Amino acid sequence: MPKKPILSFFGCLLSGWLLLATPLHAMQITLSVADITASSLAARGVRVVLAQDGAADLNIAELRWTEKIWRKVHVHCAEFLLSSARMTCRRGKLDAAPDLSFEFGYNFSSQRLKLQVSAADDERLQVNADFRVQPWRADVQLRNAQGRRLAAMLPPAWPSLVQGVLNGTLRLQGDGAGVSRANADLQLADLAFADASGLHAAEKLAGTLHLEATRAGRQWDWRGALDWQGGELFWQPLYLRGGYALQASGQWDGARLQVTRAVAELAEVGKLELTALWDANKSVLLEGTLRGNNLGLKRLFADFARPFLNESLLAASELTGRGDVDWQYHNGATQALTVALRDAELTDGQKRFMLRGVNAVIPWHADATSQAGISFNEGVLWGAPIGATAWQIAMRGREFSAAEIILPVFDGKLAVQDFHLQNEGGEWQWGFSGALSPVSMQKLSVALNWPEMHGAFSGMIPKVSFRDKTLKVDGALLFHVFDGTVVVNRIELFDPFGRMPRLSGNLDMRELDLDLLTRTFSFGNIQGRIDLSVNGLELVNWQPVSFDAKLASSPGEYRKRISQKAVQNISALGGAGGAAALQRSYMRIFDNFGYSRIGLSCVLRHDVCTMDGVEGSGTGVYTIVKGGGIPAINVLGYNHRVGWQELLTRLRRVLQDNMQAVVK
Repeated sequence: MPKKPILSFFGCLLSGWLLLATPLHAMQITLSVADITASSLAARGVRVVLAQDGAADLNIAELRWTEKIWRKVHVHCAEFLLSSARMTCRRGKLDAAPDLSFEFGYNFSSQRLKLQVSAADDERLQVNADFRVQPWRADVQLRNAQGRRLAAMLPPAWPSLVQGVLNGTLRLQGDGAGVSRANADLQLADLAFADASGLHAAEKLAGTLHLEATRAGRQWDWRGALDWQGGELFWQPLYLRGGYALQASGQWDGARLQVTRAVAELAEVGKLELTALWDANKSVLLEGTLRGNNLGLKRLFADFARPFLNESLLAASELTGRGDVDWQYHNGATQALTVALRDAELTDGQKRFMLRGVNAVIPWHADATSQAGISFNEGVLWGAPIGATAWQIAMRGREFSAAEIILPVFDGKLAVQDFHLQNEGGEWQWGFSGALSPVSMQKLSVALNWPEMHGAFSGMIPKVSFRDKTLKVDGALLFHVFDGTVVVNRIELFDPFGRMPRLSGNLDMRELDLDLLTRTFSFGNIQGRIDLSVNGLELVNWQPVSFDAKLASSPGEYRKRISQKAVQNISALGGAGGAAALQRSYMRIFDNFGYSRIGLSCVLRHDVCTMDGVEGSGTGVYTIVKGGGIPAINVLGYNHRVGWQELLTRLRRVLQDNMQAVVK
C-alpha cells in the first residue's frame, strides 16, 4: 500500500466527498485512507466516518510519534465541516484525554491551520501554522499547560513528568524533511518527574528555559539558556537544589551531543566553564573539559564530589575555603586534573581527622611526571594534634610517592619514609615505613581524654602496606611506654575505613613500671615491674571477640609493694568473694603490703573470659597476688568464667573508685 504525505490526507477527504457527490446530511460516509507518514510521524489504518448530523469520527489503528506508539486512537468532532475551501472541527474530543476539548480549522487554498486545545484551570494550547510558504511556519502558545500531558510525547527511556505547569511560546519552521528550526521560550513551575528505577527524580522545579535550534542535513546547531530558580533534583548519586544558571551551545546529530561551550553559574560556588562530547547510543562521555577559578569549596564538594565518595574515607567529610579546578577528559579517561586549594579546611564528620589552613597545588597528568605541593597550618588525626607542615609528592599517572613526610605530633614528630600510593586493577594500594620520636605521654593522654599518663612514647614502624582492603605490618612495631617496651606483630587490619573493620595481631609488653602505670589510672599504688602478652587478638568493629591475655610480674630483683587500695581493686576484679589472706584488722593497720608475684590471665571466647592467676588451689580459687615480705598479703579470685561485659563493668567500677571489695 503506498504511503502519502500527511497533508495529502486532507486532500483525500475532500476528493472522496466530491466524487460521491452526495449531500452530507443525506447519509453516513466512511473513508479509509492509506498509511500516512511525515517526519517523525506515521499513522496506519486511518478511517473517517462523516455522520449526517454534521459530526465526524476519526479512527487511527496505530499512531507513531518519534519513539512513542498509540493504538486505537479515536477523535470525535461534534461539528465537522468539509468543503472545497476548508475543513473545520468544533467541540472536538479525544478518547485518550477526555478532559481536553479542541477546535481546529484548515484552509486548503492558503494551507493555514489553526488549532486550540483547552481544559479546566485556564489551560490552553494554541497553534497557528502556515504550510503554503517554504519553509513552513508554526507558532505554539502555551498557557498553564500541564507537564504531565507531555509525558506521552517523550521517549520511553526518559523519566515521566508527573506534574508541573508550562507557559510560553514555541516557534517552528520546516520543510519536506520535517522541522528545520525551533525557538522556545518557556517558564516552568512546580515541575516534577520520576523514572521506574527511582534513580532519577525531581519535584517543585521552577525556572525559565530559552532554546534555539537549526537543522542542516542531519545535524542540529543549538544554543540555550536555563535559569533554575528553585526545586530539587535527584540524579543518582547527585542531589541538587535550585540556584543555578546555565548558558550553552553545541551540535546534535541524533547520535552524539556536542557541547562546544557552556557556562554555569552555581549558587555559593561560582562560575564553571565546560565542554563535552556525549555518545547517546552508548550513554558515555567521550570528551570533556571543566574549568573554574576562585570557587566556593563547601557546596561544590558537598553537591558534586562527596556523593561519589560513599565508600571512601571522605564520605562523611566537609571541605571549605576557595579553590581552582582544571579537568581534561579525552579518549574515555581523565588526562589531566589540576586542583588548587587556598586556606581550605577539611573536616571528618566522624571526628577522625581535621586539617586547617590547607594550601595546595596539585597538577596531575595521566602520562607525565609532575610535583604536588601541599601544606597546612594545623590538624587533628584520631584525636592527636598535628602541627604545621609541608609536603612534596611526585605524581605520574596513578602512582604517587614521597621520600619523606613529616607530621609534627605533640612535642615529637612522625616521620614517614618511602611513601608509595598506586592503583592497580582499579584498587588502591600503598605502603611506607617510619619512626615516631618521643612524645609526652602526659600530652597524649590529655588530648585523647585518657587518664593522665607519665613518661614518653616513641617507636619504630616497619614496612606498612595496604592492599585488597587489608592493612599489614611486615615485622614488628616497637614502642617505649611506662619505662618499658611494647612490641606489636602479625598485625592485619581488614577494611580499616569501612563499617566493620577487623583487626588481628599480637601484643607483648615487657617490664612496664607499675608505679607509673597505677598512678595513671588511680588504681592504687603498686611498685614493681609487669609483663603483659596478648596473643591471637581479634577485634571486629574495634570490639574484642577473641584473645589469650596473660599478665605476670617481670623476672628480676626490684621493690615489690602494693597499697591497700590496689588490693581492694584487684579483689574486685576477681569477683564477689575476692579476698586477701589477712584479717580486716590487719587491713586497717597497714597501708602497704609486700608481694612476691602478681599474675592474671584471660582467655576470651564467645564473649566469655576464662580467668586464672599465679597459681590455683584445686578448689576453683586462684591466686592473683601471692604474698611475700612483711607484712605479706594474698589476693584470691573466685570466678574462673566471667562474661566479657561483666568484666568490663567491674573494671569501670574500679577505675571510678566506687567499688568496695570484700576482704577477709
